Amino acid sequence: MPKNILLIDDEELIIRSLRKLLEKNAFAVLVAKNGQDALAMVEEEDFDLIVADVRMPGMNGIETIKTIYENLEKRGLKRIPVIFITGYANEEIEQEAETLKPVAYIYKPFEITELVDKVKGVLK
Repeated sequence: MPKNILLIDDEELIIRSLRKLLEKNAFAVLVAKNGQDALAMVEEEDFDLIVADVRMPGMNGIETIKTIYENLEKRGLKRIPVIFITGYANEEIEQEAETLKPVAYIYKPFEITELVDKVKGVLK
């Protein structure tokens, strides 16, 4: 059974590219285009990994993951590993993201193999 990945991003080109890439590598990918959709999906599905964009309108990726982790904790469930991706290098935001202990923090533009290698490393 393929590993389940939740991709959270608001950019259609990124969504299409990453979904195609991950599915090509035998992962099942569900997409949330905003934080609210991601919260609802985590309530209904079990995910092995979350790949989340940091910068999104409304609830950003960090706020989304914080809320997901709080909700999982309330339900007595373990955290889902997260890989943050971002096109904006900002030390303050990166430090805030690090408090959530992501398995990786990848800057756009990135090599496709970099993301696939990180995902495979987490899900092996």
